[in-house]
Amino acid sequence: MRRLLLCLAFAAVPLASLQAGPEKVELPADWRARFVLYNEIERPDRTPNQVRLMYVNPEAAAAARAGQPAPAGTVLVMEDRPAVAGADGKPVRDAKGRMQVGERTLALAVMEKRPGWGAEYPATQRNGEWEYASYTPEGVKRAGIDTKPCFACHLPRTGPRDYTFTFMRWVEEGKPGPR
Repeated sequence: MRRLLLCLAFAAVPLASLQAGPEKVELPADWRARFVLYNEIERPDRTPNQVRLMYVNPEAAAAARAGQPAPAGTVLVMEDRPAVAGADGKPVRDAKGRMQVGERTLALAVMEKRPGWGAEYPATQRNGEWEYASYTPEGVKRAGIDTKPCFACHLPRTGPRDYTFTFMRWVEEGKPGPR
């Protein structure tokens, strides 16, 4: 009887509510070796000064280079690293004036697109078929992270930008890489 009650209680929960969320998004184990670095963004507004590295899986990069939109299966990884600081505490810059990137990872975030993802969300929140997750510098998924700010921030990027800030712009501009 107890199992029957549990089954009935489970059946009463809408399936869509069980499918939404960051638990679906995975950080691929081989992303550092396999993914394409497509953009670097300086963040002097952060303490310490940071450089944000943007990566995409090679299959999505190939589709983008062929002029296609971000396909299902696109995985974007955002890695924040500290800028190298000089003795004066200011960022060390290269010959082109860009901040040098430190070795240590400060934060990781993943944006993943899969068929049918996002249908669980109201139109005021939905970002197409994208989901978001946050990871520790060691690659462990952060539990209990509220991804609503991710959805809110990316929501205005609808249309040809496909809820991305830099990836589809990189596609439109036909850039081979960040530097």
